[in-house]
Amino acid sequence: MTKRQAKGYFGHMTYRQEIDGLRAIAVMGVILYHLGLTAIGAGYAGVDVFFVISGFLIGGIIARQRETGNFSYRNFYARRARRILPALFAVILASIVVGWFTMMPREYRYFGGGAFSTLLFASNIWFFELIDYFNPSALKDPLIHTWSLAVEEQFYFVVPLLFGLLWRFGRKGVFIVFLLLWITSLTTAILTNDDHPMAAFYLIHTRAWELLSGVLAALLFPRIPANARLHAGLTNLGLVMILGGLALIPHNVPWPGGWTIIPVAGTVLVLLFGQAPSLARTALTLRPVTVIGLISYSAYLWHQPAISFLEITGHSPTGALQITTVLLAVLGVSWLSWRFIEQPFRDESTMPKMATIATLSLTGITIAGFAISAHLTRGYPDRLPPKANALMAYAESFSPDYKKCLAVRGTVANRPMETRCIHGAKDTPPTIALWGDSHAAVLSNTLGQALIPQGMSLRELTLSSCQPIPGLINAGQTRAPVCTKFNADVLAYLLATPSIKTVVMNGAWDNYFQHADTRNWLGEFQNDTLFSYPVNSQPDMPDADRKAAIKARLTNTIRALRNAGKTVILLQAKPRPNFSIAGHYARKIWYNEPVMPDVGFPSALFFGETQDTREILGKAAREGGAVLVDTPRAFCTDGECIVMQNNEPLFADGNHLSLPGVARVVPLVLDAIVSSAPDPAD
Repeated sequence: MTKRQAKGYFGHMTYRQEIDGLRAIAVMGVILYHLGLTAIGAGYAGVDVFFVISGFLIGGIIARQRETGNFSYRNFYARRARRILPALFAVILASIVVGWFTMMPREYRYFGGGAFSTLLFASNIWFFELIDYFNPSALKDPLIHTWSLAVEEQFYFVVPLLFGLLWRFGRKGVFIVFLLLWITSLTTAILTNDDHPMAAFYLIHTRAWELLSGVLAALLFPRIPANARLHAGLTNLGLVMILGGLALIPHNVPWPGGWTIIPVAGTVLVLLFGQAPSLARTALTLRPVTVIGLISYSAYLWHQPAISFLEITGHSPTGALQITTVLLAVLGVSWLSWRFIEQPFRDESTMPKMATIATLSLTGITIAGFAISAHLTRGYPDRLPPKANALMAYAESFSPDYKKCLAVRGTVANRPMETRCIHGAKDTPPTIALWGDSHAAVLSNTLGQALIPQGMSLRELTLSSCQPIPGLINAGQTRAPVCTKFNADVLAYLLATPSIKTVVMNGAWDNYFQHADTRNWLGEFQNDTLFSYPVNSQPDMPDADRKAAIKARLTNTIRALRNAGKTVILLQAKPRPNFSIAGHYARKIWYNEPVMPDVGFPSALFFGETQDTREILGKAAREGGAVLVDTPRAFCTDGECIVMQNNEPLFADGNHLSLPGVARVVPLVLDAIVSSAPDPAD
């Protein structure tokens, strides 16, 4: 290998071409995964490779500078700022400009929050609270990938301090403490993932072990004895583990977790032994590969906004030609970013200290000002024509108490059943219970108003993303056991409350019953990340057995309620277009495209994809003795399912009903309640 001195992240280090090769693999894995290349099923593991590389380089630099006594916190963070901030700020500014012309007000306001949290290197916490990284809608966020930068900076806020505190005990003492932290972090990630998968994915305490893997490797590196043949074999093995992990690890495994060890360990092997001649080193040091590695930071930054804005504007690449075109464009922009933004700012002779401070400070203030303004103005709605804004208003078309009465998994334990919302006739004890998820909650207030003339009221028992069937748990859901306990508590409450005579059950049944990737009504790919299965089974059980078990538990629940003398009303699965009706057609108006006042889609899109779900509900109703309300007839007639009528969207988003949509369903439910109510004379 030809050795030369080159600037690394901070300070001088011996340039290792194979590390740029690793960076190339990491960034290409992430980009191709986000572009939807199915052969890269675990391409997101490229981020884990980046974490290990970063820990190795930064940990090695800190250790060397501690040994020579010339470590400076000021220089460390100053060089970190020169490395990270210029290209990051450029990406945010470019996204602000493009977003002005493409993002709806609600999206733009939310984007501003992401931009502000990115400035604070807290975007991992922001996105943890708001979005599932593996949900297809995550692709529409231009800054979601900055969560990994936040994790790194949080790590580098603490690790240099730990080095300073522990260095008095020598390299060995530092290694032992970091090894204990590594064990703790990895164990926490594995134990956390089942119940809190997004916390495990986004937060520093479950990701630190990956960066620490690199730090530990850096501490070991100077002590490794030479053995060219052994090192070559271990390097080859490491590369196989990385590539095999990206391509072969199952898509839906808990992450980070046990599977993550494969690409992490593979990266450590290449970092420790990759200087020896080997097939892996030859592949990693090919010129095209190392060039991509050199621009990998810019490529990582720019790829997500590019993909996001294509997704937002309905131009997501499909097919090899389009994907290749987008990939080449991203790499081209990334090279320009590396050459004219990254490189000048890293060189103090090109960008002096005061010029750098002034430029970065002014840019940061500009971004912060935009983010605050975007929040205060609710996304600059005046950018859109009034008709588009009128349509977008239906995205918030819920009853005033919808959010207050709908429980969420984080706080539902503090809301006893007896204190839950009552809708309907005042001073009238509820004789009806509405049990379900947010799709039941959108009905509650309007249904309660419809009950007032009947002198009746209902108690709302709803929990977001929780199907009203005891004995089930949802795969891929944060705090999944909360839903299981909630449903058990609801059933116990209903059975112990004789004054509740009628139980109405509703949910986004397809979301729980189906476990298959599909396409929405616009033909866009939808990745299935959430589905239900029995608590005493495994998520990978045969799908036919899983659906049979769901039907059995629903049937048993209905029977239990019936045996307690209650009428059970089950709402059939309703249409779910799975794209934002208000947002989609408001954007068309914004772009001066024609939009008809009435919009519908072939009913085959609904009935074909929901056949299994409707059969499960139908059989459970018949066998359990429930009244089944045919909710699809409120939307689907003459071979068409209506999603907008008289310029009023019937859906607030891709699946929840708007108030006009609710108005179509409630009369059907009210009729079922009134017609099945016991005779007061009995």
